[in-house]
Order: sequence, then C-alpha cells, then structure tokens
Amino acid sequence: MKQFAIMISGKGALRKINMKNTLDYFKEICAIPHGSYNIDAISDHLTDFAKEHGLSYRQDDLKNVIIRKPASEGYENEPGIIIQGHMDMVAVKDEGVEIDLEKEGLRLEEKDGYLFAKGTSLGGDDGIALAYSLRILADDTLKHPELECVFTVNEEVGMEGAIGLDMSDIKGRYLLNVDSEEEGIITTSCAGGVTLNSLLECSCDTESYGDTYLLEIKNLKGGHSGTSIHEGRSNACILAGRLLDSIIKKGKTDLIGISGGEKENAIPASSSMIICTEICSEDFSDVINDFDKTVNEEYEGIEDEIVISVTPLSNTEGVKCIDKTGIIAKALTEVPDGVIKMCENIDMVETSLNLGVMRLDEQGFKLTFCIRSSIAKEKDDLKEKVGTILAKKGFKLALSGDYPGWEFNPESMLTKRCVECYRKVYSKEPEVLGVHAGLECGILMEKKKNLDCVSIGPNILNIHTTGEKLALDSVERTERLILEIIAYKEN
Repeated sequence: MKQFAIMISGKGALRKINMKNTLDYFKEICAIPHGSYNIDAISDHLTDFAKEHGLSYRQDDLKNVIIRKPASEGYENEPGIIIQGHMDMVAVKDEGVEIDLEKEGLRLEEKDGYLFAKGTSLGGDDGIALAYSLRILADDTLKHPELECVFTVNEEVGMEGAIGLDMSDIKGRYLLNVDSEEEGIITTSCAGGVTLNSLLECSCDTESYGDTYLLEIKNLKGGHSGTSIHEGRSNACILAGRLLDSIIKKGKTDLIGISGGEKENAIPASSSMIICTEICSEDFSDVINDFDKTVNEEYEGIEDEIVISVTPLSNTEGVKCIDKTGIIAKALTEVPDGVIKMCENIDMVETSLNLGVMRLDEQGFKLTFCIRSSIAKEKDDLKEKVGTILAKKGFKLALSGDYPGWEFNPESMLTKRCVECYRKVYSKEPEVLGVHAGLECGILMEKKKNLDCVSIGPNILNIHTTGEKLALDSVERTERLILEIIAYKEN
C-alpha cells in the first residue's frame, strides 16, 4: 500500500493532504509502548488524532476512547457501524533482549512479506484494529454510514476496558470487531473466560543443603491459550512441576526459587527453578536425562526439541529454601492442563485451562490460570474443580476478569453482509466459524442488547509470542474487505 494524496478546495487555493496507509498507522502505534496496564500514551495518541482531524471523541476514566465520524453523503439513513479493537498488546521479549517495553517502541523489521519486531512480540493483536480505524477516519473520500470507532484498554488482562465501558451514547447497530488473526474466517461466536489467581503462603527459613542447581526448561513454542490450545503444545510451568516431582521421588529436594510464563492467556514457553538436593550427582543426572527423553518423545511432532538445561550453582551459603516444595510439585502435577472438552457437533474446543504464570516471591507461591469455555456451566464447573484441587493444598483463591461468551446468531444481517462483501473481494466463500479465544463482543452485546457482531482480521502468526509476525499482503486485502463492508448499502 502506497501513500496517496488528495486535493481539497480552500478559499482561492488548493490544500494538499498526504494520506497515510494502514501500515503507516500501525508502525506509528508500534513506536508507542502499549503493553497491558501501560496504555496512557496510546490512549492519548488516539485523542490527539481525533483533535487533529476535527472528529468528536470521548475518553473515559479507564482511558477507553470512542471517536465518531458522521455518515458520508447518501449514507445518512444507513445503520451505523462500530469498528472496535483494543489498545493493549501482550508485551513479551526473548531472554537477553535489552529493551524496556514499558518505555521503548518496538524494533520493526520486514522480511519475506512479513512485518515483525526483533526480539519481542509485535502487537498485531490488536494494534492492527487501531491502524485500520485511523486510516478510515482520516479519509474523507470513503463512503460509509456514521462510524463509531471504539478502542478499549487492557483486553489482554481480563477485558477490563470493555467491562467498564459506558455504551449509553453508542448509536451503531453493527459491531465490526477487528481482533481475529486468520484471514478468510468470519468469526460469529467466542468462548467466555475467567482468570483464577491462587496463592500458597510459604516460609523461607530453611538453610539450603546438598547440591544446588538452576534448572531451565526452554525452546517450547508457547502461543495463545485460545487459538493454539488445541494443538497440544506443552506448558513449561506444568513440565517444571513434573520435573520437580520426579526429582523429589529420588531423594530429599527443596525449592529456592521457581518461575515461568508471562501472561495468563499465553501458553508458557519457558520456566526455571533453583533447587537444593541431597541426591548424588549420578542419580540426579539420570533423573534429568530420563525426563528429557520422556517429554521429547511425548511431544514429538508438536514441539521442536524441548531443552532441559542444568547449571550447578556455587557460593550458596546462607541461601534459604522454602517449606512447601512437595505441595507445589503435587499442585503442578494434579491440576488439569490444555483442552478439557471438545464441542460435540463441530471440531472446536469447548472448554480449556491454561496455567499462564507461575511465581515465587515474598508473598508466596502464585499460580494464575486462564479458564475458557463456550458453555457458562462448563466454565463454572472447571473453575470449581481447579479451585478445589488448590484449596485442599492450602492455596488462597481469587477470581478476576470474568467475561461472557458470545453466542452464534443465525439471523445476523451483519454476517450476511460480510459474506457478500468477502465474495466480492476474494471471489470465493469465507469460513463462518466460532473461536475458542475470548473476544470483547460478548461483553459489549450484554451492554447493548441489539448489537449485531462479527469479528475479522488479517493473518497474524504466533500472537502473544516473540515469533509474532503480520502478513503484509493480508493487511491490504483485509482493508479492502473492511472498506466494502462499511460502504455496503441496505437502504
């Protein structure tokens, strides 16, 4: 997509305005740090855009932003369209990459038709929705009904912006959510979800003993816990628990530290722990080698080689270990993981569980889970099951970010419109599917009962990971689809 210019008549002169394309806007967004809970700058950037283009807007206390654009000539009586996406990204980086994602923009590169960020996630989920919206809002040559571009905050950490959004002044009938990552699919339903936080209080008052080791589990694929959970990828936190349990069975062992994962909705790609043990070095090596062989055979064809790294540590005099290592190992081996249940009539995950974050700090040992299901009762049942397992072991529990699913509407006029527009742009049929990942549509539909929703997006690979990349040709094609959708006339 190339930049273009339009000439606008002024009083006795012509004024030239250089229009940016979607990719230009996306790169501007990538230059602004916007990980979850770090959204003030990107929110203010959106309001500055509205001011610059003379558009009405509303920014609420949460930093959600709504920008409105009146209908173009001839579209005044068409149903209004809401274009919606979220500002925050899952901001993760590779080990050893020196970048402060709280303060620095991303380091973008293009290769083989893809855009990616060097050493970090890209934030195509969901910066691309913002980019499409800004490109459309800035272009007065487009045909469309009244537009309301709704940008929410902290979607990736429990959809907090959507939950807190006041929609009493929203007039649009159709909601076009641009938070899907596979071109050619029109999403018409999604799972609901909830975050389960747990804490096991521990005492750190036992002197370390025997030999001390740093154990690292690395090189897992990770990925989005909604869109990748069906692929059976390994969870590095669960593997750490299995490894710890295997070591404990061989001899006296205690934890000094343990951690893994970055976000509750991302499958952990790595974990680490520091242990002290009385097991002799030969037996210890046997345990590690046996575990290495077992997990690599177990995940052959799913993961690349899973790396189990062992580093002996010295100078550990005075280091303390915790008193509940055995309980931690049992908790990690007893909680379910991954796909819990598939839908009966279609090939789609119905219910799943992801242990996304594992930490040991001064408060104790913490586990954070993302629970998803397209059936509300299944979600509640899994929440109770996991909670019961943990509570029996002494964990304290708290829930956050509970959001509803989005049920399929067979009478959706917007779905029919999107299918027709897709045929026009692509000369083929789209897939009309549900998704196991959570989208904000369910929350927004509860607030505004007559909304008709779909979700679309360009091809974005490996979201929520440092391998994330955005297909540039798909960005352009999806833009053409969006422009067709908003230009469609019913009346």
